[in-house]
Amino acid sequence: MAAHSGESGSSSRTGAGTGGQRAFAAGERPVHERMAELLAENATLRRENATLQSVKEALQESEERYRRLFEDDLTGDFLTTLDGRILACNPAFARIFRFASVEEALSTNIRDLYEDPGDRDLLLARLRNEGKVENEGRVRKRRDGTRIHVVENMVGHFSADGELIETQGYVYDDSERKRAEEALRESEERFRAVLENSLDAAYRRNLQADCYEYMSPAIKEILGFTPEEMAAMDIEEVIDRVHPDDRPSIEAELNAAAASGKGLLLYRFRTKAGMYRWLEDHFTVTLDPGGRPLYRGGIVRDVTERRRTEEKIKRHAADLARIHRDLESAHREANLYLDILTHDIGNTENVSNLYAELLIGSVKGEAACYMASLKRSIAKSIEILGTVSKIRQIHAGPPLLQPMDLDAIIRAEIDHFPDIPISYEGVSRRVLADDLLPEVFTNLIGNAMKHGGPGVTVTVRTEEEGGFVRVTVADTGRGVPDGQKEEIFHRYEKKQRGVGEGLGLYLVQILIDRYGGRMWVEDRVPGHPEEGAAFVFLLRKADGVQGREAGV
Repeated sequence: MAAHSGESGSSSRTGAGTGGQRAFAAGERPVHERMAELLAENATLRRENATLQSVKEALQESEERYRRLFEDDLTGDFLTTLDGRILACNPAFARIFRFASVEEALSTNIRDLYEDPGDRDLLLARLRNEGKVENEGRVRKRRDGTRIHVVENMVGHFSADGELIETQGYVYDDSERKRAEEALRESEERFRAVLENSLDAAYRRNLQADCYEYMSPAIKEILGFTPEEMAAMDIEEVIDRVHPDDRPSIEAELNAAAASGKGLLLYRFRTKAGMYRWLEDHFTVTLDPGGRPLYRGGIVRDVTERRRTEEKIKRHAADLARIHRDLESAHREANLYLDILTHDIGNTENVSNLYAELLIGSVKGEAACYMASLKRSIAKSIEILGTVSKIRQIHAGPPLLQPMDLDAIIRAEIDHFPDIPISYEGVSRRVLADDLLPEVFTNLIGNAMKHGGPGVTVTVRTEEEGGFVRVTVADTGRGVPDGQKEEIFHRYEKKQRGVGEGLGLYLVQILIDRYGGRMWVEDRVPGHPEEGAAFVFLLRKADGVQGREAGV
């Protein structure tokens, strides 16, 4: 049974398998065909997947480029709703309006950035009608309230039924350009105001078209012609109004200016009223690259009054020159007369002095006293005449200063006063002076003898002081009160003393000034005028070698 059963089962499986093969063969495709089809479909799907991946990557790359373009754009890009909410903006927008970040900008209503919120409504109305706004210059507010000038470009986004739903655009800060533009406009206005209100006339002449392109209104005040009338004149009409004597010089200057690019004209021009006015024209010439003159522009000034004044000055100068010649001639004649007069007076005084000496020996009593007084008067007159001669010598012409040995001059002058005690201490120096320098010491020592009284002593001292030698002549006689120290050298000029008195000190002052020095009076003992005076003056040192120490 077992064997039978086994055989029976085996037959069933075989039968079933055979039946299956018959069914596949009767109603279905072979397996290998189905597998080929599946493989083909799989390949198609892989190709489609690759295509989709490529599209995805391209889309991502495009989105990245758009993001970089949006975020890196130098203009302020934005997207807003109609009520003003900022849906998107880039960093440049935040930077322009001084937001701390893009996030802060997104939390702001764009209406807050308008100086006049009503402008927003007008802008939306234009977008509804026109769809876009291009290159509009406007004033906007930053976050901190400061005003800036921006240029806006905007477009509207519309719904399917044509309703405006969003605005998109960009702005850039135009403040610097606007300020420069306004500054240029103000400068042009100021320049035009200067030109139009100036007393001088500015012009620009087109040399190719032979006409004035611009002439400022001042020309009417100068010549009587309006700018329009001047613009209508060709070059022949202009030259015809120039004085005939001035035309050659104008032609020469214009020809020279064509090479140098600038020039100055001075000429007479016949006005609308028929009178000639002197004009001064400073101009420049504009050339093209080939060196051909294109324009001449300049400033014309009426110098008629100046020319008249110059002519008066010339005539006055000629008159002065003639007067100067006459004065020189009169001066020579007066000097000749004075020389003759001084010589004759000197001879007369010398003869009178001689006779006085002879008479003194032959008369006695009251007559002798009279003759002694007469002799003193004659001696004083001779002294005054000598001083006057020296002053005339000083004023005869400019000094011829030369190096002189100051030590030798002082010692020689001391020897001329053997009757008065004189001490001398100082350094030997060469100073700038002339042969009248000894007269300074003659007068100062003589002045000490005359006014010092009995027993007077004199001290002469020299010392270096910068580029000068300081000389002091002090005496123990009567001092000079403080109130008289400033005017003691000018008493002769002010006639505050007797005839001839003060003339010696006046001569000294003239000489020291002539040598380029300075002179004044001090107390011999500071603060004690009663103990004597010290006459102090400066002499300029001469270039040379310092001498030896001197002392007496």
